[in-house]
Amino acid sequence: MATLQLPPPPPPPNGAVLALLAALSNHSPTANPNTHQLALKARDDALSSSPEGYGDLCSNFCRVLACSSPALIPEAELKKLHDSDVEMFDKCCGWMMEGNTNNNNGNNSHASASKKQQAMIHWNTLRQMAGLLLKNALVAPPLPQNTPLDAMGRILPGHATRIQLPPHHATEIKHGLLTCIADPEASVRGAASTAIARCCTSAVHLEKSMGVYFSVKNWGELIPFLLQCIVAGNNAAAISAATVTVTTPEENEAASLLAENAAMGALVTLRKLLEDIPNRLVKEAPSTSFHDLVPALLHSLTSNSEHCRKEALACLNSFIFPMPGSLVAHMNDFLAGLSALASDSCADVRRLVCQGIVSLLSHRAEYLKPHIVSVAEFMLRATADGDADVALEACEFWLTFASLEEEACDGEMMDAIVGLFPHLLPQLLKGLVYPADKIEELMEDNALDENGGADRAQDVAPVFHKSRTKGQSDDGDSEDGSDDNDDDMDDDDNEWTLRKCSAASLDALSGMFGAANVLPPLLPALQEGLGHTDQWVREASILALGAIADGCKDDLTPHLPKLHPFLLQQLMAPESLPQLRCIAAWTLARYASWTVDQMNNGGDASLVGQVASAIVGRMLDPHKKVQIALCSALGVFVEATGDLMTPYLEPVYGTLMQALQKYGTRSRLVLFDTLGVMADYVGSAIGEGTLPRMYVPPLLRLWNDIASDNPFDRSLLPLMECLGSSTVVCGLNYQPWALETFEMAMSTIEACTIIISHEDDLGDIDEDMTDPIICAVDLMDGLVEGLGPNFAALVNGSPRFGQTFPNVLQSVAEHFVSGVRMSAFALVGDLARQAPSLIEAGLPKLLSEAISSIDPMHPAMCNNAVWAVGEVCVRCGDHAEPLNPHASNLVASMIPLLMGNAVDVDGNELSLPGIAENAATTMGRLASVNPNFVAPELGRFLLGWCDGMSKISNPIERRDAFQGFVTALRVNPHSIHAAGSDIGDVITSILFAVVSWHIPPSQIPASLLSGPYGFEPFPSEFNELLAALRQLLHDLKTSAGEAWNQIDGQMPANVKRLMKEVYGI
Repeated sequence: MATLQLPPPPPPPNGAVLALLAALSNHSPTANPNTHQLALKARDDALSSSPEGYGDLCSNFCRVLACSSPALIPEAELKKLHDSDVEMFDKCCGWMMEGNTNNNNGNNSHASASKKQQAMIHWNTLRQMAGLLLKNALVAPPLPQNTPLDAMGRILPGHATRIQLPPHHATEIKHGLLTCIADPEASVRGAASTAIARCCTSAVHLEKSMGVYFSVKNWGELIPFLLQCIVAGNNAAAISAATVTVTTPEENEAASLLAENAAMGALVTLRKLLEDIPNRLVKEAPSTSFHDLVPALLHSLTSNSEHCRKEALACLNSFIFPMPGSLVAHMNDFLAGLSALASDSCADVRRLVCQGIVSLLSHRAEYLKPHIVSVAEFMLRATADGDADVALEACEFWLTFASLEEEACDGEMMDAIVGLFPHLLPQLLKGLVYPADKIEELMEDNALDENGGADRAQDVAPVFHKSRTKGQSDDGDSEDGSDDNDDDMDDDDNEWTLRKCSAASLDALSGMFGAANVLPPLLPALQEGLGHTDQWVREASILALGAIADGCKDDLTPHLPKLHPFLLQQLMAPESLPQLRCIAAWTLARYASWTVDQMNNGGDASLVGQVASAIVGRMLDPHKKVQIALCSALGVFVEATGDLMTPYLEPVYGTLMQALQKYGTRSRLVLFDTLGVMADYVGSAIGEGTLPRMYVPPLLRLWNDIASDNPFDRSLLPLMECLGSSTVVCGLNYQPWALETFEMAMSTIEACTIIISHEDDLGDIDEDMTDPIICAVDLMDGLVEGLGPNFAALVNGSPRFGQTFPNVLQSVAEHFVSGVRMSAFALVGDLARQAPSLIEAGLPKLLSEAISSIDPMHPAMCNNAVWAVGEVCVRCGDHAEPLNPHASNLVASMIPLLMGNAVDVDGNELSLPGIAENAATTMGRLASVNPNFVAPELGRFLLGWCDGMSKISNPIERRDAFQGFVTALRVNPHSIHAAGSDIGDVITSILFAVVSWHIPPSQIPASLLSGPYGFEPFPSEFNELLAALRQLLHDLKTSAGEAWNQIDGQMPANVKRLMKEVYGI
């Protein structure tokens, strides 16, 4: 049996680092307030002084972490701690002094032991701090002192890189960290395991500075050592006997404890590594040790220690996604281990059993398929587990199953799940009922709301601005897709709970299996719940009814004429719980499409008005959660009904403006979103007649009131967004308030810019601080879209900002925050289309900033910059002078976007949805201004240009791209030969791009190329371009010579027909 061999312990730390740690940890009220700041500066100066200074401080941090007692430190070094901080010295080392003076006094032995115990707590805290500082210093290597930085704290190009750790210090630190894995103190083991895992993870991204030492590949002894520790823990007695010569039970116990501590430290370290870099670990760990790791972990599942079982199972679960060969080889043993632990006394272990099964189902369902009946039955029992965390993890099984791809889920597995529906679906319905402790909490919240309690800070969720991107990515949504939707089931928090998972599972299962399988076993329990006298049970049943709306709406149609009035009654009844009103509104919104169908199919024409009246009638409810639910429900209902809401707009807006005065911050935020949804989905009706007078002035007054107190108030973001949506839809009808809106937007930019400029260090600015600037710029963009050419007169007529607008536009276009530049270029592009006189004077600088912002590291900014330049090109027409100084840089910036070889700072390829299409459009528009801007380099990106053009969906942008392409190719026909080694492949790419004009935009038939002919005709409004493409294809056929025969032979039948009928080839 191999012995447990720890690396040699590092030497004791020096006194200077002990004094530094004492200063960094000193936060007592009587301490000098400058001590901590001076200590931070001393640390940073030492780290950045030189490679040796960096390495020496890191090594000493590691020595403190590995030093189990201050008694191991030389007296001269301890004196340095005493001289710098007597109080800290006494806390950590005072017992040593007393021990020296009271050795013969038995009466003081108990007091000394107690003081030593307290001192070791302080000492271990200091060790833990040293581990944290070590980890931070290693994962973010310092910059040399006086390294030039830009405003965001980034190293300027061509200047120094981060300091690299000297080899001898790296070796000592690695040995020291491994030693700490076996430390008797759990907090020290935890600090060491975190440092190891974070170093290995950071080494992936910092290959040059850290990867040479701390990557899994280059830390060859790491995994073998972890394996050795785990094996030692699995057989502690035998390993202890082999470690040292022991003759007493005490020595045996000490050796066994060492092995157990080492095993726990190793398991925790391995679990953290697998959480962070599972694929890298599987790929780079030494194959021999790694092959033995899975059997060792499986053995640990039988440990008497529940902590050991838990950590080992967490490690094995993390192996499921990368699925190394060793786990495949021991899959039966793993499944047997899961089965053996299914009834474990530890709830955490049972939860991890469920997690492992869910992970297998998600990633490798084939291993569960032979056992699906028994596995599903177990997961059904676990869904009813008394421990909420276990039940939640088990409930994930049903949601995951309903998300499986067709190839992973066969009929046998489907039948197994359907067979459990009589028990499963009622159990999921039970899971929707709030637990008793949550009900008690909600009742307290209800009482607080009844008494008019103000919003608490924790009640107001963070507010994030939803910026619009332009061109092919322009869908009116934020780039992160963070818009509110109807899938939150009206819960008040973001915690994923058994209730939410049960509802999501019902939703997914009903969609997968359909009403025929779901309704028969669910309806009896559902009907019982809907009629229950307990409002909490009734609330859960209404939630279930809403959850199955998508999958079962058609089959529920016969019941909806009765259910719909029931839901309205639950919403309006004065005695209904606030939670019952909330969920009734949510469920009504889920069946909004049925309401529309009834109107469109000759049913009750008053249904839309009934629902709108019921929802709006409850919007002044005193309960904040009801206010929020009703605003959300109205937004979802409006999305479904659209302009059918037109007859009811006046009373709706009247109530919304009353709510605006009544609501607190949280409810008001949702109200702003609802106003934006109404503008987006109802359309121009919200801008007609006197309606804008009902809502625009109150919104502007509120904006002014909030901004006067704090221009950075986050509630201003959705307020400006809803106004922006309204300006676009209202168009010229917004003119009475346009000047005030413009000047308030400019004032917001001015105020925020001034405040930010007074920050001492721009690198410390939270980018969220610039969100009001972004929203204000987006709002002005909405004014441009709504007012069109009249926006120029608006700006010129502003007494306060008419002269400064061009300067403000320039400042946001060159802002140090990419989000501000993203919005600025959206505005620049729309100004080029609608009010070009406003950018004419500053165009050279704006173009330079736009081209420098074509940075794929910031996709949304890059996209808008490309789009804006394209709009400028359109405005230039054949007037090329403004573009002459910038054309070569522009082409060079867009080539990587077209060719798909844009990379991040680590050389990883970037996937940028929509950017190739926008680049293809802008390249075409640039070529249309002057083909000589593009033609000389055409061979480098011709293939990428063709690919980008084939994906453009907007017909105007596609036309512009192709027109420029044809023009550039005529100027440089030889680029076809430079674009690739095979001219046939190049011509095929051009042909595919041309064919894209004829592909149906909605759903592409699978048999489009060889089945029934389904190509669409070329748009008749672009006949001039069609003639140019015909000529181009004829010229290509002529120039290809014999190669054309091969191209023609490989054409699918329908493409040949298209070429013959439309292009005469």
